[in-house]
Amino acid sequence: MSTAAKSPAELIANLTDQVRLLRQDVGNLTATATTKAEAAKLMARIEKASEEAFVHAQEVIDASEHLGRRMHQDSASAAQVAAERAIKSLEHEISAAANHMRLESVRSSKEALHRFGGGLAVFGGIAALGGVLGIVALLLIQGRGDAREFGKHPEVFCTSAGGEIATNSDGRRFCGIWIDS
Repeated sequence: MSTAAKSPAELIANLTDQVRLLRQDVGNLTATATTKAEAAKLMARIEKASEEAFVHAQEVIDASEHLGRRMHQDSASAAQVAAERAIKSLEHEISAAANHMRLESVRSSKEALHRFGGGLAVFGGIAALGGVLGIVALLLIQGRGDAREFGKHPEVFCTSAGGEIATNSDGRRFCGIWIDS
């Protein structure tokens, strides 16, 4: 036997040759065996060939197992490399999408602030206009309202309006306002 590892195909070919030779030997034995010595010699050859066939079969099994493990390792390594490449590709795509979303968010924030600022200016203008109109209305109504209330209740508003409560000769009371300078 050689020490170099043989491929599973070579081992199977050797095993097939051994089985063929074994069959030929059995065929020769049945055709030519006439003595016990020849039968024993042939039996020894058959046993030796059987042992060699068994050894070759075990080599085939071992080589097949080794090849299976190697194929499994190679497949696992290839799958891991492919997964790493796919993850790196996805990381790049996710990073690009995140950057795009950040830019859109900043753009939207600026636009919202601009629109909110415009709306705030309009609201402020309306509030200021309302305040001015309220003050004008108050000034216009206040004088008339005070005079009407003064006419209805002169005893309450007389002193606060700068007058004095006085009594006339008939005994009636009135509010007197002096207009001297």
